[in-house]
Amino acid sequence: MQPILPYVWPVDVAGESVDLPVFAADDGGAIALLMVIDRGLRFVERTGRALAEMFRPLAPEVVVGSATLGIPVAMEVSRALGLDQYVILQKSPKFHLSDALVEEVRSVTSRGPQRLLLDRQAIERLQGRRVVVVDDVIATGSSMAAAMRLVRRAGGEVLAAGTILTEGRGWRNALGRDAALVHRLGHIPQFSITRGRAEPLPDSLELPEPAG
Repeated sequence: MQPILPYVWPVDVAGESVDLPVFAADDGGAIALLMVIDRGLRFVERTGRALAEMFRPLAPEVVVGSATLGIPVAMEVSRALGLDQYVILQKSPKFHLSDALVEEVRSVTSRGPQRLLLDRQAIERLQGRRVVVVDDVIATGSSMAAAMRLVRRAGGEVLAAGTILTEGRGWRNALGRDAALVHRLGHIPQFSITRGRAEPLPDSLELPEPAG
């Protein structure tokens, strides 16, 4: 991906302005890119606390996140909720995941289909438990939908989904009724490219919070 005008897109994240770099994407559009691992510990701690406060009234028992960029989010939300254990859904078929529960997923930032894998050893940590599922960005909604399916297959009750940013509105269709479970700290549009400049698509601008 190559940088493209306007080069940065400001977004409000839990009451604080953040400038995201804008890149031309392979599909002919552009993207305002959040790389949570490049934002520093303060950013991840702050966003984790903000999501945790949204979840606290639900009394979750387990936080689930997806590798790779959802890992720091899951860790900080768990820390803010006072939970020690969390569950990470993997994308790489490591040797201990040969018998994992698997769901197919297609990510907007990755080429080709991927898979989410839940280690069967983690099922007992989810079975019968109150669960929130988190990620850094919900774009197409495919990753979050797959994560929710895995939690439910493991016997967990999905109370809510949390994300630092939602992108566009396609995720609402992908999640269906589960879109009402989404809690977010900010929103970014999708972009087209016009005369060498990224322009936000009007129908992908900030939406009202999903009803829940």
